[in-house]
Amino acid sequence: MSAETGIRQFELAFNTYYRTLCLYTLLITGSYEEAEDIVQQTFTDIWERFSNENLHISFLKPYLFKAVHNRAINHLRFRYETETLDENFHDLPEDDTERIAEAEKENRLWKWIDDLPQERRKIFLMAKQDGLKYTEIAERLHISVKTVENQMGKALKTLREKAVKIYLFFFG
Repeated sequence: MSAETGIRQFELAFNTYYRTLCLYTLLITGSYEEAEDIVQQTFTDIWERFSNENLHISFLKPYLFKAVHNRAINHLRFRYETETLDENFHDLPEDDTERIAEAEKENRLWKWIDDLPQERRKIFLMAKQDGLKYTEIAERLHISVKTVENQMGKALKTLREKAVKIYLFFFG
């Protein structure tokens, strides 16, 4: 494999898994900043370790999830350094399939939100993430409440349609 191909494979892996890994690690650490640091360090380690080797993206996914899981647990152990916490780590499931699936589902939702037109996404996030009322959004953006209602309706319709397509793909 050429160096250029290795770089492309690494970039593909980073773009494919970064957000999902951050969300997964967030479920473990409870801190998005710590989760990002852990995931970024994991990718740095992979780059240094595999830069001269054949990097297969298909084999990388399980390795990445296990690596960030172990790094997150070690980070928590270091952060707290208590006997009680160490005992609780033994209760963590070895098979973390449920957390990985949750992180992937959340990543998919955020991708769909990112794909919304810019103004629609902004209105949607102001309502759902910031908890603003439609009148507050309308005032802040200097638009009518009716426009906010229409944009929210379109955003929700788009997200529902994508969810239905995924459901039908797997269960239809």
